Order: sequence, then structure tokens, then C-alpha cells
Amino acid sequence: MWSDIAETALKALVTAVFIVFVSEIAKRSTLLAALLVALPLATMMTVAMTYYSTRDAALATKFATSTFYLVLPGLVFFILLPLGQRWGLPFWSSFALATGVTMAAYAGWIALFRYLGIEL
Repeated sequence: MWSDIAETALKALVTAVFIVFVSEIAKRSTLLAALLVALPLATMMTVAMTYYSTRDAALATKFATSTFYLVLPGLVFFILLPLGQRWGLPFWSSFALATGVTMAAYAGWIALFRYLGIEL
């Protein structure tokens, strides 16, 4: 039990350090920070941790495959956030719009995949 708690705490710490690290880099270079985030580092770490924790390659691969299928609706956020700014919306209104529409895009995408019989 304690090893599970320690492993979960370590995962949370690694994730937090990564986010803080990238946000600090973004203050100095948005390009470098964007590159670090655009690289699927978080996905790679999650796939590796999933396999390490379970020793189930099929589960880790299924996670990676599901992530691949869900990339496209996630791009909606990156389209709508700057568009909202161009339309004159305040930042947080733009952010909320982009987030809400992205969530709807995910819901629609997942529903489409289920309709097509594709399990994510």
C-alpha cells in the first residue's frame, strides 16, 4: 500500500516539476516552452509509467493509441484562444470559450468514435 502511495506521489511530483519548469521557460522563450509542450513528453512519461506500474504493454499501447486519436479535437483550443483575442474578447473570456468548445469537440469526437465502433 505504501509503495503505491509513494509511486503516485512521485508521479505527481514529476508532473508538477515538468509544468513548473515549462511555465518558467515560457517567461523567457515561448518558442522553447511550446516546443517542450508540443513534444509528447507528458504522453511519453505516462505511457512509460503505465507500463512500469502494470507491466502491461497492451494497456500502455492502448493509452498511446487513444491519445493519438484525441489530438485533433484538442487542437480546437489552440485555434479558438487566439481567435477570441482577435475578436476583442478579454483573455479569460477567450480562454473559457476555447475550453468550452474544446470540451464539446472532445464529446462529439468520442461519440463519433463510439458510433463507428472504435474503442478509445
